[in-house]
Amino acid sequence: MMKQREISVTIRRARREDMAQVYKMIRALAEFERLEHTMTLDLKTLENDGFDCDDPAFTCLVAELSDGYIVGYALYYTSYSTWLGRSIFLEDLYVQTAYRKNGIGMQLFLAVAKIAHATPSKRLDFHVLSWNPAADFYKRLGAVDMTIHEKWHHFRMDDRCLDRLFEHQSSSS
Repeated sequence: MMKQREISVTIRRARREDMAQVYKMIRALAEFERLEHTMTLDLKTLENDGFDCDDPAFTCLVAELSDGYIVGYALYYTSYSTWLGRSIFLEDLYVQTAYRKNGIGMQLFLAVAKIAHATPSKRLDFHVLSWNPAADFYKRLGAVDMTIHEKWHHFRMDDRCLDRLFEHQSSSS
């Protein structure tokens, strides 16, 4: 494995043509998180949602080697807190396995954190699976685990749940 000083990357905003490489890493992240069976996103949707519409759903930063090979990405979007105003939600931060422990994840995280710091609320939110060792990385940077600290729990309604919800409502109307 390469040492930190041997790897030089450029952190930059992703372009549409980067999405094929990013998509492969998104698939790898889903496998790492043991959630690949839940992934339905395809490359075309990723490109459309980020680059082919008037209101892109996300922004993506990439970590690029000098030869153009992308070894990591951070995907985030603007969210809104009714207490603070605009904030940033970091959906994914991923560095390919062979390039980890070389400071690339830190560079990507700090790039997103700098963007979040420039927003009026200066807040950056993200979630981490309980078993993922990245939680320790974020804690070392000063992040607070909201489940422990403030007892917030993250809930989700997937498409099947939403379908059931509205099937129930339409049948009771």
